[in-house]
Amino acid sequence: MEARKFYLDIQSRQFVGGPDNNLAASTPVFFEEDVESIELYFLRPNASAYDYVDYSSNTVKFAVGTTTPAALQLTWSTIASAVTATITSLVTGGSGSNEQQQITLSPKPVSGGFALQLPSRSVTVSTVSTGVFTAADHGLYNGQSVTLTAFSLTASSVANGSAYFVIRNSKDTFSLASTASSTTALAASVTSGGGTVNLDAITTGQLTYNASPADVQSAFVAAGLTENDQPQLTVTGTAGAQYVVTYGNGSANRDYANLTIVGSTIAAATGLSANVNFATSEIAALVAAGTTSAKLEVEVAGSGKRQTYQDDVTLSADIISSASPAPVPAGSSSFALLDSSSNQWIISIDPDGTLSATKTP
Repeated sequence: MEARKFYLDIQSRQFVGGPDNNLAASTPVFFEEDVESIELYFLRPNASAYDYVDYSSNTVKFAVGTTTPAALQLTWSTIASAVTATITSLVTGGSGSNEQQQITLSPKPVSGGFALQLPSRSVTVSTVSTGVFTAADHGLYNGQSVTLTAFSLTASSVANGSAYFVIRNSKDTFSLASTASSTTALAASVTSGGGTVNLDAITTGQLTYNASPADVQSAFVAAGLTENDQPQLTVTGTAGAQYVVTYGNGSANRDYANLTIVGSTIAAATGLSANVNFATSEIAALVAAGTTSAKLEVEVAGSGKRQTYQDDVTLSADIISSASPAPVPAGSSSFALLDSSSNQWIISIDPDGTLSATKTP
């Protein structure tokens, strides 16, 4: 089940609405006999909203009650901040189909950056004639640097293993020049057949963790994936969460290896989590006495300092009774009790006054 999240402004010492909302948080309601998954996130104000702060090295106490804790949590687990990037092919490019790849970041990052890389690839050339290389749907752009492999060259100004630049490209043909700015095609011919043209990996500049689809598309353009001022890869999706990259124009009708994420420093929110038990006799006693207004207090201790956060809360009785009555009913020799992990135990007493605890299946 979804955890209940609390956001704490470490400067103003108050509970706030969220990482993008500095208004006071709404009053929460806690129900007796519930065991809730609670997450705490500590925030430092910045120019626009908040940055997450890692408080995992501190001692954190969480309590709900009036003058003393009626529910208390002392131990917490650190919420993992690693972000997993998954890149999948939605449409495999080929004759009549444009490649589509999806980038998914989970959980959604809150800091850092990343770059995208198109893997190196090889283009099979079928023929070479008077300096014109023929390769169906090659997807190469003017100005890209390539090297040649396995050509049976004759009377040519190009050689296997050397780097050249693509010029005069069309859907299925291109020529080569000695510099990126040259318009003069180098002489190239073969005794027979073709060979392979190799293109190095292409890497974008660094993108922020919350880059928009338009930002990602612009990064591809800046990396040279453009032709006649038209982007060759278009990007749609949701900033910082999911992007769909479509290979079009000069990149159409080809099968491409999946993009990869490189140079990543993206991270998810840092926080603390615990299962907090409200099935206590103290909570039940407050509710039974009609005391529904209480306090939520979080105390943080570290480096010889202590911070305290308080907020108003409401206590409410459950209308669906659990198997763990609290307080202990009078006249009974046993009762059921839930531990902090929601495991049920049967507590019983024998005539000699010896208590025993048996965990139920």
